[in-house]
Amino acid sequence: PPQRTNMDRVFNLLDEDINYVDTAFYNPIVGKSNLKQHLLLKVDAALSNDNHNQILVVDDAAYNDNKVCITYHMATTKEEETVEIPDSTGITFFTLNDDASLITSIFDVVEPPSPKPGSAGLDLLDAATKIIDLTGMGYDKSVTTVAAAASSSMTAAATAGMENVVERYFECWNRRDMKSALDCFATDCEYNDKQYPEPFSGTVAMDAHLKKIAECLPTSFSFELDDIVVMPTSSSSQESKVGIQWHVENDQDALPFTRGLSFYTTNAQNLIQTGLDIPEPAVVKLGSVDLWTSSIQSKIRAEPIRLIPLAMWVAYMYIVFFSDGILPGANALQLEQRTWEEVRDLSLNFFLVSPILNLPFAPVVHPMLEGVFNLLLSWAAMFAGFLSDEREEKPNLLPVLPTIVGMQFLTSAFLLPYLVTRSNETLDSKVFEEDLSDPARIGGESRILGPLLGLVGTGSFGWGLLARPEFGNFHDRLISFGDLLSIDRVGSSFLVDLAIFGLFQGWLVDDDLRRRGYEVQDLVVLRNVAKFVPFFGLAAYLIARPSLPSRQNV
Repeated sequence: PPQRTNMDRVFNLLDEDINYVDTAFYNPIVGKSNLKQHLLLKVDAALSNDNHNQILVVDDAAYNDNKVCITYHMATTKEEETVEIPDSTGITFFTLNDDASLITSIFDVVEPPSPKPGSAGLDLLDAATKIIDLTGMGYDKSVTTVAAAASSSMTAAATAGMENVVERYFECWNRRDMKSALDCFATDCEYNDKQYPEPFSGTVAMDAHLKKIAECLPTSFSFELDDIVVMPTSSSSQESKVGIQWHVENDQDALPFTRGLSFYTTNAQNLIQTGLDIPEPAVVKLGSVDLWTSSIQSKIRAEPIRLIPLAMWVAYMYIVFFSDGILPGANALQLEQRTWEEVRDLSLNFFLVSPILNLPFAPVVHPMLEGVFNLLLSWAAMFAGFLSDEREEKPNLLPVLPTIVGMQFLTSAFLLPYLVTRSNETLDSKVFEEDLSDPARIGGESRILGPLLGLVGTGSFGWGLLARPEFGNFHDRLISFGDLLSIDRVGSSFLVDLAIFGLFQGWLVDDDLRRRGYEVQDLVVLRNVAKFVPFFGLAAYLIARPSLPSRQNV
């Protein structure tokens, strides 16, 4: 079952430059650090939901000195019973380094969900190829073979002499010599193409299946072998297990989304006894969607309180950006010129630098609106003190640094989903400063952060009350500010953001204390100040909280 202790053992098997292809996702994951974060996110999703007792069952394997191909399925363990999960069969191809001590690449495919697409996938591939040929765009230039396969132009005599029957089968098929291709199979063979709901048993069924595929695909299509591992299983006969990684080409141009893996066994007569084929998902890959959905569901199931920021985010996005009549002013879809001019002017006066220096391009904006705006931004920037909330050992669905940056532009639109999707600290998650990224260690842990942003926020209050004397005394500017807010979507949304920040500024405090070796019952006064005193409490916390320990001092 997936546990973080087991995952630590997995990570020790990975090469630093590993290339991991999960065909449910569009892009490969390169590098041990990136793969570690990806796998931890998947493990956290599994540990928090009803599938935390999932296991991966290896069904078969072929291997040599530095290549391994396995077939597997997923199952759940309930009491002492193991139950197979439907539509979970997969094949994985591993390559190892020279001394077979580390995994350098992984390629993984899983069968499509039911109902199976059958020949529909082949028809889609044929139609897509015609479009690609017309436009000249779309061929996958990244696919290169890593194990030489025999040329598809080989003669029948040369093919017949090939030692491995699986390679011979691929070559016969590419020549559309279906009789010779069928001769590669044992009479009682079983061929499981996971695009179809049932296996094909016997050469009669295989003959019909091969001819159907040939009819669906143009003769310019060929299956090219990228890598192969052959493992003899008998010293006295030609029995073997064969794992193959392949892709489809059209006139020697690799087609996108046509990679796959196959696993075969051969009998004593060097004929294919069983075969398992799984191609990668075509066009629509739902790996990221599935990961996000399962992770969020599991986190909400484990902590139903996360529904509060989720519901508030949905309401916030609708009310602030799309509603009419709830907040004053025009919604974002109307692209009101006055709104964009106000956003521009406030941005030019960011942190009040331009008006304080009396720069010539500094626009005149209502001082109370400027004060609220800069108070909000300094408050948002204060969340940088929690950059340690993400590390290599604790990835989040939404990265924390881009979230903090995004909060400078769309405030609660970034904060709320981060609170919903972030990973919790574990009970034994004491963190050392060496574990942090440079931005988190230098910026997030800086003792200057709290005083500096507290000063900006305090100055914003004073600016709103005293700056720009042409706006009158406190009573006059308060009245004019109210009049402005009555027609201004931007300004009124700032007040909504201030309320949200006040409600949620303490959500990250308990885990931050845990990282420093303290529990919620420790430092009670500082914790309560940070959680319940808006803005200034958070500034005080960043000033007074204990520093992260250093491994050098342990």
